[in-house]
Amino acid sequence: MGKKGFVFGVSIMLFAALGWETCIGVAYESGTREHKLDLRVLGFRRSYLLHTPQGYDSTRPLPLIVALHGGFSTAEDMEKETGFSEIADRENFFVAYPNGIGLFGRLQHWNASHCCGFSMKWGIDDVQFVSLVIDRIRTQVSIDSSRIYIVGYSNGGMLGYLYAARNPDIVAAVAGIAATIGSRSSPDEPEMRIDRPRAPVPVIAFHGLMDQIVPYGGGKLNSPYWYVSVRESMLFWIEANKCAAEPIRENMMGGRIIKYTWNGEEKGTEVVLCTLRGWGHLPPTRHFVRELADTDPLRELHASEIIWEFFKSHAKPAASSALSDVRYLD
Repeated sequence: MGKKGFVFGVSIMLFAALGWETCIGVAYESGTREHKLDLRVLGFRRSYLLHTPQGYDSTRPLPLIVALHGGFSTAEDMEKETGFSEIADRENFFVAYPNGIGLFGRLQHWNASHCCGFSMKWGIDDVQFVSLVIDRIRTQVSIDSSRIYIVGYSNGGMLGYLYAARNPDIVAAVAGIAATIGSRSSPDEPEMRIDRPRAPVPVIAFHGLMDQIVPYGGGKLNSPYWYVSVRESMLFWIEANKCAAEPIRENMMGGRIIKYTWNGEEKGTEVVLCTLRGWGHLPPTRHFVRELADTDPLRELHASEIIWEFFKSHAKPAASSALSDVRYLD
């Protein structure tokens, strides 16, 4: 990392400890609300959306999903395209949608250690930012610390993998959509991959065989990066979770989805991959599959529902991350 990257990577950690402000009551209202940290990067204050489910009872701790948008997208887009807020109202959990760093609220992306853009170039510490978001939410509402989940799409999925690998004591399970665990910016540059997690993390992944941005087989197509393949990305988690070498294979939705499940040595540490035939780089959610022909089996797919069902079956002993001194404004 260059001097500028070091400076900005450290600067996200060094901010005035002005204490916590109280906004109890505001966060208890159902619906989605924007929240801001008094944490500035490149002149922009970091923010996120928090969706509180209908009928929230503050005496009952609820699960939390942190949903990370793709590159050049926003928290608002992630909420709309995944439909997690609608599921949260039905299933009773919180959803946080953090915003990456961009220009004037657009073109936002994340530093996933190996990708992407100036967030990586300037060494923005997005892992720390996600932790600050989680800790902030803990001061607003009652969170079940044994059921904190991460889901990310594309560049957001890469950050999700990185966050889970660095924080297996916090993350009960992680979901990656069109994501990978490593890349390189040119054929002459060394390949960068996330570090192996210190403990197993259950994983579910979705990836289209026709993905032209993060190719299923790895390499470079319509992107400035050369990506690690889906196979290598899954092997990373299979080895980390000490899973069986051979998966259980299932055909779903008329064979358009091939589901692979590698069971771990310990119960609840499996790795699941859903390979989508005839699908590209978009999230395979209701927002996008509704554009398919009525006869297309994938029209019934809503990956967010499958991800939630996976998350529901995974919890861990309650663990707390240290609260950070951050001033926030609403």
